[in-house]
Amino acid sequence: MKISPDILKPHPLLALLPYRKLKQLVADSAISERPKGTVIFREGAKCDAIFLIISGRCEGQVTGRNGSVIVDQVYGPGDTLGDRALLNDEPHRSTVIVATHCVLLRIPAEELQGIFTKDPTIAGRFSQTVTKRARLMQERLKNSRVRRVVSMLALAPRLDAQAVSARLGAALQNITRQQVLVVHLIKNGAVAHPHDWVLREPGFSDSFSFGRQLHTNDAGFDELRLPVGNEPRYAEAIAPLISHCGRHYDYVLLHVDPQLQPQIITECVIQADLAYVLLQPSVQSVYDFEMLLRAVESAAEAKPDHIRPVIFVEEPFNVDEFHEMFKRFERPVHSFARGFPSTMANSGPDHRCDLHINRLAREIARCRVGLALSSGGAKGLAHIGVIQVLEENGIEIDAIAGTSIGAYVGSLWAYGLNGDALEKIAREHEGRLGWLSIVEPMVPPRLGFIRTHRVAKRLRRSLGDAHFSDLIRPMRIVGTHRDTLESVVFSTGNVVQAVEASIAMPGICVPVTIDGETYVDGGIADPLPIDVLEEMGIEKIIAVNVIPTAQALRYWRQRECEENGRNKRSWSLGRFLNSQVNYFAPGNVFDTVLQAMNSVQMRVAEASTQRADVLLRPVGPDSSWHDFTHPGKYIALGRSVAEEQLPAIKELVNLPPANATSTVKKQLAAAAALQAA
Repeated sequence: MKISPDILKPHPLLALLPYRKLKQLVADSAISERPKGTVIFREGAKCDAIFLIISGRCEGQVTGRNGSVIVDQVYGPGDTLGDRALLNDEPHRSTVIVATHCVLLRIPAEELQGIFTKDPTIAGRFSQTVTKRARLMQERLKNSRVRRVVSMLALAPRLDAQAVSARLGAALQNITRQQVLVVHLIKNGAVAHPHDWVLREPGFSDSFSFGRQLHTNDAGFDELRLPVGNEPRYAEAIAPLISHCGRHYDYVLLHVDPQLQPQIITECVIQADLAYVLLQPSVQSVYDFEMLLRAVESAAEAKPDHIRPVIFVEEPFNVDEFHEMFKRFERPVHSFARGFPSTMANSGPDHRCDLHINRLAREIARCRVGLALSSGGAKGLAHIGVIQVLEENGIEIDAIAGTSIGAYVGSLWAYGLNGDALEKIAREHEGRLGWLSIVEPMVPPRLGFIRTHRVAKRLRRSLGDAHFSDLIRPMRIVGTHRDTLESVVFSTGNVVQAVEASIAMPGICVPVTIDGETYVDGGIADPLPIDVLEEMGIEKIIAVNVIPTAQALRYWRQRECEENGRNKRSWSLGRFLNSQVNYFAPGNVFDTVLQAMNSVQMRVAEASTQRADVLLRPVGPDSSWHDFTHPGKYIALGRSVAEEQLPAIKELVNLPPANATSTVKKQLAAAAALQAA
C-alpha cells in the first residue's frame, strides 16, 4: 500500500524523524495492512518495533483472573503501539490485536536507536512526546471512554429497522452520556462514480470529515446518512470509515441496509466489535442468517464470535422447533425481542421493546446489571422485598440468575410479574396451615418424602408453559446433576421444569427428571450463582444472599442460650408433640439433613460473595427455611436491607460504562481477597 510521507509527517512522533528517513520507511514497505484478529504483539514479549495506526482500530488486552481476557484500551488512527515499552526498555504490558482492518506503519527498534545515537536531541523529544501521549491515554481511560463500533443488520422484513436504530442510539446516549453516532448506510447503486466518502485519503486531521452531513437527533445523538453504491471500493472503504468515526465518537452504530451488496454487508459485520442480526422465526430468515454466517466465516477465515442473533417475535411460534433449526449454527440465540416496532400499520413499540433496547445499549456500553438470587427456602422470600425496592427506584436489571427459591422468585419476575404480584403469590400460603397447599407427601418415600408437583403446579398457574424465550428479562436457573453433582445452568426449554429441578432438596424432595437426566436442588452445587452472571459477561452484579454465615449462627445461638437462661421456658404440650411428630422440628431428621446441606452451601456461597459488586444479606435470627407461613416477615427484611444498601446500588448502577482499567482493578482486588482468605 502506498501512502505519501507528507500525509504522515504531521504526526507528533513522525515529525521528529528526518524526512529522508520517513521516505525510506515508506519505500521499504514498512506500511502494511493487517486483517481483523491479527496479533500485533503479545503481553510480556520483548519490544522490537513501534507501530503507528494510519487507519483502523486495535484493542489492547490483558489477562485477568482465571485467564479471562479483558480489553485494556482501544486504539485508533494516530495512536502508537509499543512506544512506552521501547522507551522504558521493558516487555509489552498488554496484547494488542486488530479490532478493525488496519493500515500500520512499523518502525523497527534498531532504526530508532540508530537515529537517537546520531542525534540525542531527537531521543529527548521522543521521550517527551511519548510521555505526553501516555498522559492523554490515561485521561481517556479516566473518562471511561469504552469506544465501541456496533453493526445492526435486519434480516426481518417486517421489522422497522430505522426506528430500532434510532431508539438504540437514544438509549446509548441516555445511558452513557457520551458521544454517539448512528451511521445509516443506504443503498444507492445508480451513481456513476464513487461518493466522496469512499475516496477520502487516510490522515491524522482532528476534524471530522462528515461534519456538514451530520444531523443531531432530538435525543442528543448524531446521525449520518451515507449513500452506498455497488462498486467493490465501497466494501474496502468500510474499515477506514469505522476507524475515522471511532476516532471522533465513543459509540458508532452502523445501521446496515440489507439491500446492499453482500460484500459490503459482510465487511460491516466483520469489522464491528459487535454485530446484532435481527431475525424472524421463519425458515427464510434463518436461511438468510446461514448465508451471512458462511460469507463472514469465509471472508474472515475464522469463526466470528461477535455476532448476536436477536429473534424478533410478533406472534406465538414453536420454540422447540426453532431451537432445533438453530442448533446447526453452533451458537445460541442472543435474545428474543417482543414489542418491537413493525412496518405494519398501527404497530408501534411497547414497554417490552424499551426494556430490550436498554439492555442492548448497556451490553454495548459494558455496563449491564445482573441480579443473583440465592437458595435458602422460605428465607428467600426476602428476594421479593429486594425486587420491590429495585422497581420503586427505577433500577433496571439486565439478567437474573437464581438457585432454588431464587429460581422460583426470579422466574416470576423475569416473566413480567411485578413485586406486588410476587408478594400476593407469597401470601397465598400465609397462616398456620398455609404450607399444606404446597406439600405433597410421597408414598412410599423411596426417592424422597415430598414431591415437587404441587409447587410446580402453583408456578404454572402464573407462567403457564412459558419457555425461557418468553421471559422479558434474561433468566438463568441453576440445578445440580444428581449423578455427577455438577452445576447445570438452564437457559432454554420449559421454565417451570427448570425451577422444579432447582428446588428439589436431596433426601427430602423427589429428584426431578428432564430429558432423561435427573436433577436435585441447585443450592448443592451453586447456592449463589454469581459465576453464572459472570459467564454471561455481566459487568455489574448485585447479589442477594439469604444463607447465614457460621459467625451469625454462632452469635444467634449464644444469644438464644443467654435469653433462655434468664427466661426459662415452661414445659408445653404443644412443643412436646411438635418435637415428636413434626419431622421439620429442630433436631429432627429433616432439620438435620437441611443443617448438613446448609453447612456446605454456607461456605460455597460465602466464597461467591467476594465477586459481587453489591452484596445484600437479608437474614434474621428467627429465620427458618420452611417458614412459608410468615412471608411478610421475610419480604419486610428484604426491603429493609435493600433500602439500607440503596445508595450503594444507585452508585453502582449510575457509574459510567466500565472501562477495562476499572474491570482489571476489580478482578485483581477479588483475587487478592480470595488469597488473603
